[in-house]
Amino acid sequence: MRFEYATRFEKNLRRVSSQDRVRTAEALGQIIRYFETHQAPEGLGLKKLFSRVGLGAVFEARVSLALRILFTVYEEVVTFLTVGDHDEVRRFIRSL
Repeated sequence: MRFEYATRFEKNLRRVSSQDRVRTAEALGQIIRYFETHQAPEGLGLKKLFSRVGLGAVFEARVSLALRILFTVYEEVVTFLTVGDHDEVRRFIRSL
């Protein structure tokens, strides 16, 4: 399994508070461990939203009550697409 970070993800990560960056890093670690061990992390709220041909499966993970990570899994590649609040993530999904 390979892990990639989209430019939008990196840009949005710089916009969140330093405390949220730490929480996001912890959540990313849990997500990566999940794909390596196949043991679901507790409290992450990992949820498959939908699948689309050419895009793969789209997942959402809850970093905190307000912050979400959106990522795809396609052909052994996990791509972290964006990080933001619930509304930002929903707007991004509509653009896919």
